[in-house]
Amino acid sequence: MTQDLRDKGIAAALILLLGVTTLNGRALAEDAVTIGVSTTLSGSIAELGRTGLAGVQMAVDQLNATGGLLNKRIKVVSADDGASPANGASNVRHMILSDKAVAIFGPVSSAVGTAEETVAGQYKTLFVAFTSNDIKITTTNFNKYAFQVVPNTVMEPRAIAYYFAENVAPKAGGKRIKIATITPNYSYGRDTVEVFLKTLKELKVDFEVVAQEFPQLGATDYTSYISALLAAHPDYVFAGIYGGDLITFTKQAQGFNFFTQTHIMAPYGRQAMRALGTNIPDGAIAWDRAPFWAEKGPGFAEFLSSYHTKMNAWPSAWAIMGYSAVQAWAYAVKKAGSFEPEKVAAALSGATVSTIRGDITLRACDHQADVPEYVGVVSAQVHPQYGQPIYSQTVAIPASKTMITCEEAKKLQP
Repeated sequence: MTQDLRDKGIAAALILLLGVTTLNGRALAEDAVTIGVSTTLSGSIAELGRTGLAGVQMAVDQLNATGGLLNKRIKVVSADDGASPANGASNVRHMILSDKAVAIFGPVSSAVGTAEETVAGQYKTLFVAFTSNDIKITTTNFNKYAFQVVPNTVMEPRAIAYYFAENVAPKAGGKRIKIATITPNYSYGRDTVEVFLKTLKELKVDFEVVAQEFPQLGATDYTSYISALLAAHPDYVFAGIYGGDLITFTKQAQGFNFFTQTHIMAPYGRQAMRALGTNIPDGAIAWDRAPFWAEKGPGFAEFLSSYHTKMNAWPSAWAIMGYSAVQAWAYAVKKAGSFEPEKVAAALSGATVSTIRGDITLRACDHQADVPEYVGVVSAQVHPQYGQPIYSQTVAIPASKTMITCEEAKKLQP
């Protein structure tokens, strides 16, 4: 287990060194309450885990610098799950039993997320998913201690389908659209592409699927998949690949002149756009769960400036969602007047919480947050303020369009 203390401010450092603070006239107790983050800190999707952890730590630093929670300092313990469900489950068990963590903040991989949720539920410990987004967390795998503040694997692809149906399909001029897909071969990838195609049908989009590819998570060679996609001559390729995997895919695809032969749809977020720069596919349809240039919730501007100063980079969606996840937990702790998971879960269920992403409500029926998904068009031009490409057009697709109903959720719950 490691504790990430890289970015402590002066006030937070005093808390750690002296065990007490009187900021704002409030005494902070020497003993600490622990929360845990077991996530992917190595491998091709490590950037998602590392920046998510940075967001959690930054929120905790802010809490500690302003008096902590219920007069106690908050401490973060973290561990690398290596994108392995077994490792994630083991990490969470250790955090709960050895570190006495009162809450667990979830990982990157959806497969790891459901494994961690199961362990947290067994030990009656609060679990908040803010990067992994499997809908199973709020349905088939649901327990009353689990919450999700990220668009799930139904909400996200539905949002992309809505954007496609409203902004792309009408330009086809009555021609049937040929679509190919490539997503990683695990629950997230298969669920995402299935829901995307199903929603297009429901929206009466005239299309046919000409190819589907399912590489392994962390693949390093996409050339055979790229060749197969191009051989199918699709009009659009839905590429549900994240993190370093998407960067690898994009670089290899450029060697095939891929982006001159078809249109790409992919989750190009802060990491990919920073890494690819002006080589990012101009005009690509892209989506992001919390893009830093589009969020405008209370306190977001201060968060954005502070994060950039500390990290010398703009925050990823994962950092933003990690920060807001801690905000939601802290709200419930204050409301409950306790760190006891049973009371905190009860306080958070059905609550509307003010976060840097705006007000979000965690439905009582399934503990899914009503957060939007952002879809837009990538610009390969460097933005003068941010020093990297962003979207030239960004549309927030509201949760009211994408969430399953409470009745549907309850039918799936154990």
